[in-house]
Amino acid sequence: MNDNPRISYQRRLQQRQTVIFGSIAIVLALLMLVSMLWFSGVLPSPFSREFSSRPDDAQSNVVPCLPEGTPSVEYSTITVNVYNASNRTGLASSISGQLIEQGITVSEQENWGGAEPGSPVVIYSSQNALGQAYTVARLFPSAVVLLDGTTETEVLDIVLGQSFGEMKPQEELAQLGPGQELTSPEDCVVVDR
Repeated sequence: MNDNPRISYQRRLQQRQTVIFGSIAIVLALLMLVSMLWFSGVLPSPFSREFSSRPDDAQSNVVPCLPEGTPSVEYSTITVNVYNASNRTGLASSISGQLIEQGITVSEQENWGGAEPGSPVVIYSSQNALGQAYTVARLFPSAVVLLDGTTETEVLDIVLGQSFGEMKPQEELAQLGPGQELTSPEDCVVVDR
């Protein structure tokens, strides 16, 4: 052995470099092997997850069927939000006034920020408020009730579309009272409770 300090220092330095560069080469080789296995499909990639959704979203935006024999409810037990999806100024306000005259509580009246409804009037309801929704739907010609699976509240959202005209005449409204049996449309979907 050589006792020269400079040669000893160079040997230790060379050994450290060998260990460091060897370790880096092994880690890179392992990363390359794993990435090739991901690329070839042998290993599932942690980044290619399927999109997930809440299970109740599958029943959202469908026309729900009422349980057999569901009666209409008192207007005083109904709370609604009225949204204007048309370009007519003050529509939500005027319809809110008419609903209040019937005894319905109006919580909000605003412009609609969502997509244009496909019907003159769309009423969004949770499963808990289907009786209220179909009771309110009788007040409007061509109203469609859609299930909103994202909420469990009993507050209804009434969206007045571009083709909305007006509520039913007062003579017809006077004939609509609580306790009358409500009917579901033919194209309704039975929803799980």
